Amino acid sequence: MKFLALRQRFLPGDFPPEEFERPLPSRELLRRDVWVTLLVMAAALLGMEMMLSFAPAEDAPDRIPSYLAMCALTAPLALRRRFPIGSMLVLSAMFLGFGIWMPAVMMQLAPQITYFVGLYSAVTWARDRRALRLALTGVILAMFLWLVVGITNAKLVFGEELDLPMAIETSGFIDPVIAYAGYSFLVNLFYFGGATFLGLMSWRSAWQHEIVVEQAAKLEEQAVELARRAVIDERLRIARELHDVVAHHISAVGVQAAAARMVQPRDPGRAAELMHGIEDSARQAVGETRSLLRVLRHGETDLGDSAQRSPEPSLAELPVLAEQSARAGVKVELIQVEHREGFFEQAGAGLGLALYRIAAESLANVREHSTARTAVLSLRSGSDANGEWAEVEVTDDGSPRPGTAGSGFGLRGIRERAELHHGQVDIGPRSPTGWRTRARLRSLNTNTVAEATEGATP
Repeated sequence: MKFLALRQRFLPGDFPPEEFERPLPSRELLRRDVWVTLLVMAAALLGMEMMLSFAPAEDAPDRIPSYLAMCALTAPLALRRRFPIGSMLVLSAMFLGFGIWMPAVMMQLAPQITYFVGLYSAVTWARDRRALRLALTGVILAMFLWLVVGITNAKLVFGEELDLPMAIETSGFIDPVIAYAGYSFLVNLFYFGGATFLGLMSWRSAWQHEIVVEQAAKLEEQAVELARRAVIDERLRIARELHDVVAHHISAVGVQAAAARMVQPRDPGRAAELMHGIEDSARQAVGETRSLLRVLRHGETDLGDSAQRSPEPSLAELPVLAEQSARAGVKVELIQVEHREGFFEQAGAGLGLALYRIAAESLANVREHSTARTAVLSLRSGSDANGEWAEVEVTDDGSPRPGTAGSGFGLRGIRERAELHHGQVDIGPRSPTGWRTRARLRSLNTNTVAEATEGATP
C-alpha cells in the first residue's frame, strides 16, 4: 500500500488495478527480440574491439573474457518480454559481478544500455506486480550497497581517512568524497528512476490500450446489435403497415363486394358504384403492398432508406379515407379542430402517418365488428405543460357484430404507434351503446422529441 501511495504521489493519473495482467507478448515480438539482441550483441562486440584498439595495452582487459562478458550481458535481452523479472535479476547479478571483476568492460555504453532496457522491460512487462516490487526492491538495495562500497573506496582514494601523500588533489569547491557520493547518487537515481518511470508509463499505456480495445469491441457489438434491432424495427413497421393495408383496403373490398352482390338485382347503379369503390380499394392495396415488398427486396442495409418507399399517407388524405369508408357502407363525419392555425399542415410526416393509420384501423374495426352505419372521425390538437399534442378519435353508436372477433393485432398496432410518439390510447365501449377509439400523440415538432424517442417500443 505504501508503494501505491508513493507511486500515486509522484506519478499522478489513473493506473491499472493490481489484478491487471498485461497480455503475453506475441510470437512476432519474441522473434523480434531475438534479432534485436543479436544486433546489439554484434554492436557491443564491435565497440569492445574499438576500445581495445585505442586503449593502452597495459590497461586493456583480455579480449576473450571481454567478448564473453559482452555476449553474456546482452543475451538476456532476448527473453526480456517473456521472462521480464528473471531477465532483470540475471542482468543485475552480471552487472554487479562484471562490475567488480571487469570494470573496464562495464564502462562501455552497450552494458549500460542493456541493463537499462532490462530494468524497463521488467517494470512494463511483469504480470506479477507483487513479485516485481520485491525483485526491484532487492535490486535497488544491492545497488545501494555497491554504491556505499564505492564511496568507501573513494574515501580511501581521496585520503579522507588515511593521510597518504599520494592523495588526489582536485580543483573543485566541494569536498571530493561528498562530490563523488552525490554524483554517483544522482547518476543512479536518474538511471534506475528513469527506467522505472518509463516502465510504469508503458505499463499504464498497455492497460489503456486494452481498455480502448475492449471498448472498441463493445462498440462493434453494440453497432451490430443496433443494426439488427433496426432491421427488426423496420420489419415490425412493415408488418404494421401491411396489417393496416389489409385491414383497411381488403376489408373494404369484402364489405363492398358483399353489398354489391346484395343490391345488384334491384339497384344496378348502386352496385356499379360499389364495384368502382372495390376497384379503387384494390388498386390502393396493391400499390401499398408493392411499396412494402419493394423495401423487403432490398438488402438489410437499405431497409431504412426512405428513397425506396412510395409516398406514405398523410392527414391530407383523411377526406379520401372517409369517402372510402362511406363506399363500404359506413358514413363518416370528419371533424377537425386546431388549437392554432396550420398545426396539422406543419405536423411531421411520422406524426401524420401515425394519426392516419390509427384512423384507418379504427374505421376498419367499425366496418368489420360493429353494426353501426355511421361514425365520427375527430382530429384535434392542443398544448399543455409537456408540449403540443394531436388527437384522433373514432366513435360509433353501433353494437358488436356477433362472430367477428379479430386477432387483436390491429389494436396492438394502434398502441404501438401511440407509444412511439409518447402518446396515450383509450379504447373501449361507450355508454349506452357504441365504441370509441382515441389516441393522443405528442407532436414531434416540440421540444419533447428526445423524450418521445427514449424508451419507445418497436
